[in-house]
Amino acid sequence: MRIKRILMILRFFFFTVWLTTPSFALTTDELQSFINEAVKSPKGSEVVIPPGKHLLERPLLIQNARRLRVVGLDPESTVLQLPPLAYAEIADAAHAGDTTLRVKRHQSLRPGMNLQIEADGAVDSFTQKPKPYHLATLERIEGQTLHLARPLDFPAPSGTLVRDPDAPNLFEIRGHVEDVQIQKLTLDGGRVEGDPPVRGHAQLCGIFAQGPYSYEKGPTGPPVKNLHIERCFIQNCHGRGIALYSCENARIENCTIRDTTDEAIDFDHFTTGSIARHNHIARSLIGVELNDAKACTIEQNDFLDCQTGINLWRWCKQPGLNEKNLIRGNQFDRTRGNAIQIASGTAQNTILENVITASGKNGIILNGEGQIVKGNTISGSGLKDLTVQAGRHNITPP
Repeated sequence: MRIKRILMILRFFFFTVWLTTPSFALTTDELQSFINEAVKSPKGSEVVIPPGKHLLERPLLIQNARRLRVVGLDPESTVLQLPPLAYAEIADAAHAGDTTLRVKRHQSLRPGMNLQIEADGAVDSFTQKPKPYHLATLERIEGQTLHLARPLDFPAPSGTLVRDPDAPNLFEIRGHVEDVQIQKLTLDGGRVEGDPPVRGHAQLCGIFAQGPYSYEKGPTGPPVKNLHIERCFIQNCHGRGIALYSCENARIENCTIRDTTDEAIDFDHFTTGSIARHNHIARSLIGVELNDAKACTIEQNDFLDCQTGINLWRWCKQPGLNEKNLIRGNQFDRTRGNAIQIASGTAQNTILENVITASGKNGIILNGEGQIVKGNTISGSGLKDLTVQAGRHNITPP
């Protein structure tokens, strides 16, 4: 560790790591070591990151932490950024048993890395449908030919995208975590013009937090509790801006999230009692997704030029999921699809006092049972202001 780069100050019971030299690039190892050192403090800890563009080859891991704050000195000039996307695009159709892939283009691939080939693979045990990918290992590269360490198990048509299945997120939060704050940072996923359309899902995200769970059993250990993400700029992510799985009482406030290929904010499996408030969300596939979330609040956010504003739907089968969520006082402008869509398997969610303007399809589309819709102002919808596809609901016109 370069001692000149940090100053450790003990103040009462609070341990603070200040990275003092202005506007320089810290390595992933340096940043991770500062976080690890701060996590060791039993009374609470803080890591302050200086201005500069800090390129991360691996995620910053926050694990088994309590009362930790990670904060930038300046939210616009303190940048954590992922490296360029590693990918290839298949030129000629590949067949099961092939040991080479002829590609149209490739970038940032290296021998020995795993490859995720985004064509149908093995049958998934949960869905009983083919997984939308299969894996290979890259042995070497010769011009536009990728040589594989072993034959392909499944075919891949021309145009199939190949990418890194181990691509990092910027932050990963796992284990027994409670009272963690991430503030005043720019988190850049590294997406640039010309990159292929990748939906990274659980990879290439700004922040990915996960408590233990399984689809069949639900939570299998303590959730991530009281995660607060505030005053951050999150942009150019191939995955989600912020993804929360099995989290409790999380709070996302006063953030700007833009240009994400996937969801800007995702309250996913078994996330409860969490809030997204006063955020600015632009040009994302989905502004906020709630999937198997319960008693969460999405309020006073603005959504601009997203494909879908808010999407609430069910994946897992446990009772009580996707219920009692509140969608209140949000502003939606120019969603290309539906502004708010509520899927089947959901119940008793409240959609209150939202303003929806110029949605490409429906303002609000309803399924499930017993949704409460009141006081919304909707205008300029491409299809209908309000569509009920299924179920009985409590609807009060504005």
